[in-house]
Amino acid sequence: MAADRSTRVGLLLAILLPALLTGGAVLVVARSDAPGVPGGGGSAAALARLAEGQARVTPALHPVSARLGAAALGPERLESLAGGVRPAPPSRISIPAAGIDAQVVPVSEHHGALTVPRIGEAGWFDAGPRPGEPGRAVLIGHLDTHQGPGLFARVPSLLPGTRITVLDRHGGEHDYNVVGGAQVRKNRFPARSVYGHADAPVLVLITCGGPFRPGRGYRDNVLLYARAA
Repeated sequence: MAADRSTRVGLLLAILLPALLTGGAVLVVARSDAPGVPGGGGSAAALARLAEGQARVTPALHPVSARLGAAALGPERLESLAGGVRPAPPSRISIPAAGIDAQVVPVSEHHGALTVPRIGEAGWFDAGPRPGEPGRAVLIGHLDTHQGPGLFARVPSLLPGTRITVLDRHGGEHDYNVVGGAQVRKNRFPARSVYGHADAPVLVLITCGGPFRPGRGYRDNVLLYARAA
């Protein structure tokens, strides 16, 4: 998406977060009919299930709280948890096959759409799961800019099996393998297959696609699903 073509139009104009959060009806059938999207032929819902693989239910993880110590931030006493502690928020994403090695910044929902990260950065939906924990961690990025290709320009062409690594703020590495992609109309965005529950760690990359309409932005979104390696 071109960052300066229209406010938020170039990325996720029609992502239907309110429909998901309020329980509204969302059409989840999405055709993967774009030749530039590999692994197509199924719906976003099918790709979401495929990305979970043979999921094993994991106990809920809880965040590590911190208090100001005498010299630095120190962790408070942690509750005993069978599932361990929550991964740190993501800080970088690396996809060598797409020439991506970039900073990840948190983005939030605002008036029904995700805020757009700056050019050259990926945005992580901070109200959702973190990479490395059960659930669908969602990262967004620009397809193009006024000056040329955006950070996620080559995401729509990534092949199944492509490795994606997300580094968190504590230095942890979370690896994923692409299982497939789908191109969907923004007015039919399959919110439950993107933001919905997953028992296993899943990564969803979102960018724009389809024809560009002046004043309205891209018609479609491209969804790329990856499962934990």
